[in-house]
Amino acid sequence: MSTLIRHVLLDNKPVDILICNNKIEQIAEHIPTALSDEIILGDGKAIIPAFYNMHTHSAMTLFRGIGEDKDLFEWLQKDIWPREEKLTKEQVYVASKFAILEMIKSGTVLFNDMYPFASSTEQAADEMGVKMLSSCVAFDLFNPKMTAEKKQSMNEFMERKISSSYIKKTVSCHAVYTVSEELLCFARDLAQKHHTFLHIHLAETQKEVDDCVEKTRLTPTQYLNKLGLLTDKTILAHCVWLNEEDRKLIKEKGCLIAHCPTSNLKLNSGQMPFNLYKEEGLKISLGTDGASSNNSLSMFSEMKIAALSAKGQSHNITAGKVEQILNASQQEPAQFLGLNAGLIREGALADFILLDLNNLFLQPQAFLKSHLVYSAESSAVSDVCSNGRFILKDKHHPFENEIIDSFLKVSESII
Repeated sequence: MSTLIRHVLLDNKPVDILICNNKIEQIAEHIPTALSDEIILGDGKAIIPAFYNMHTHSAMTLFRGIGEDKDLFEWLQKDIWPREEKLTKEQVYVASKFAILEMIKSGTVLFNDMYPFASSTEQAADEMGVKMLSSCVAFDLFNPKMTAEKKQSMNEFMERKISSSYIKKTVSCHAVYTVSEELLCFARDLAQKHHTFLHIHLAETQKEVDDCVEKTRLTPTQYLNKLGLLTDKTILAHCVWLNEEDRKLIKEKGCLIAHCPTSNLKLNSGQMPFNLYKEEGLKISLGTDGASSNNSLSMFSEMKIAALSAKGQSHNITAGKVEQILNASQQEPAQFLGLNAGLIREGALADFILLDLNNLFLQPQAFLKSHLVYSAESSAVSDVCSNGRFILKDKHHPFENEIIDSFLKVSESII
């Protein structure tokens, strides 16, 4: 299967782009139409790499708006965990599909998820045509019975076959304050056994750091390093409160930070010093976190908040440059995941967005990259291509109404 996009704007220059299977085969001023099975007119559109959301809890769309104006621990204990205990597989499937629709319409084609009933979210991702990092979450609250049960469920999860090549099984741990040392070490060994990624919340709040130091005499970062969880396949969500030694360890081990600035601000967890981390050479990607602590899954709004937070936190107007922010949402996560993606070039994976250049938020067109970070909204997305397949065309998803109707019915029973 091949698709030809004609007269689309790439770096302010009109080109033709040929997609064969799931790769960008050719970029040229003119490509004969005979080479393609399908032709898409790119007039009035620009092409950019798609977004990779490196930390989220997709089915939390069900809890959007619940538990506002509370800090992380009060919010989790009073509003989130009690509701999550009552969730069913079907509810997670419906909520995940709704979340993926929101992500697609805002240009995201890969998400790194951490949530119960992962198989339900996998089914939703497979049906919607996006890539997913899926996991069975390590979470035992230091209860030995829960530890044993979670070990078994994590083993079963990793042994279970997945038919889609676009869904990768990973290992995730909630945090050092909810996962015992025994289970953390088990998760480490499981990730190493299956040569996969390990994903964990880290140093999200000052309380997390203080409690960990009191308990272990180590910061959360140092504690994880002592246990061997920091590697070049570790994804660390938040990382707001890192000291100099923490940062050196993360850089040395080659971990990826999933920066979630909107959630950090909303829960008053603090502001990650983006500029300092970039100057020190840390790898930084972006994540939206869940729709209950953000409350959006749009990478456009996440990029804007990331740029503004970087400037405000550092009191430096040059912090959070447009190119750095775009890189954190596109090329940096792609490289970390081993994907030839994040750029529009021949041979790259066909993960991209077509933007509607008539959109009000993209005017004047001469400053498109700036607009992507500071003014663009989901309405600017016209088409989305994931793995060479168009999963959004002319702002329309074929099952959009059905997905929304199903979600509304489920959400009524949750609220």
